[in-house]
Amino acid sequence: MQDITHLPMGLMWQMPIPVACSLAVAAKGLAVSCGQCPLDTKGQVLHPGDAGAQAGLVAGMVQGVLSHLPGHYPAILVVYHDAADESEVLGPLRAVFPHAVLLPVRLPHFYYTGMRIEVDLYAVAAPPVIQQTLGLSRISGGPLELVALRAGDMAGAVGLLAGLDPARLLSAQWFAADPAPHDWHLDPAARVVLPRDAGVSAVLTLATDPVQVSQTPGGAIKRTSGCFVWISAQGHGPDLAAAAHQAMDALALDRQQNLTILKATTHYVGGSGPEDLHGNLAVRHARFPMPGPASTGVPVAGLAGGSLAIDMLGIVG
Repeated sequence: MQDITHLPMGLMWQMPIPVACSLAVAAKGLAVSCGQCPLDTKGQVLHPGDAGAQAGLVAGMVQGVLSHLPGHYPAILVVYHDAADESEVLGPLRAVFPHAVLLPVRLPHFYYTGMRIEVDLYAVAAPPVIQQTLGLSRISGGPLELVALRAGDMAGAVGLLAGLDPARLLSAQWFAADPAPHDWHLDPAARVVLPRDAGVSAVLTLATDPVQVSQTPGGAIKRTSGCFVWISAQGHGPDLAAAAHQAMDALALDRQQNLTILKATTHYVGGSGPEDLHGNLAVRHARFPMPGPASTGVPVAGLAGGSLAIDMLGIVG
């Protein structure tokens, strides 16, 4: 098995329900965190309702994660938030991470009263080299090229993709009101529907070598390059626990040998209370052996397909 580092959740805070989940996972020069939330060690919201204060707190938490990953440098921070003015959350984060790429994604609401922000960290084990043009950041320094895209609409996003090679596309998460470009959408599980005025955001990874596309034994999309694997599936129906079972069955993790999931991201169409999150979280993470992957799950306004979508970045060998 590859040399993989799992940081336990207890280094920072506790999950509200017992699940196999890591604070962050690092392998092959890439590190990914679970969603960093403004919660105390008992899972209670800190600075409820104050998006700016929560952003400053989460910035410190991301620094804490990095302190346990010596030699890793922040590359992309995906900033889930519900602020009408995104500068309210981006400002405190930019003050702490002036050289990292910040990618905001606006949500309709969170799952705990007073929570306004959640942040995913992508870090690399070499000083990142960032090529930036208006709306597109390409980050090298790790085993995969990380790409963050931001555009006013999908027409603008299509233009930004011109210099990227779709044959090397390993993973993609699209956040847009309009459909993603045909050559780049991969699977409905990778497309989150945003409010129409929220623009378009995307997080992509590009492999060094061409990507082979196949299906899991359960019928989910699977993309592989070298030791890295991306798998994506969706579940249907208003019962999100049942939808999570459906998606996890399609991912068929128990039938794929020597696969370790580094990061699991779940978007679901759910309410502003904790019940929807906890119900599908328990189902998803029951399928992982301890210590489990880094994980993020957030409610969204809609999905291109289904009521719950899961994508996972993993490593084989």
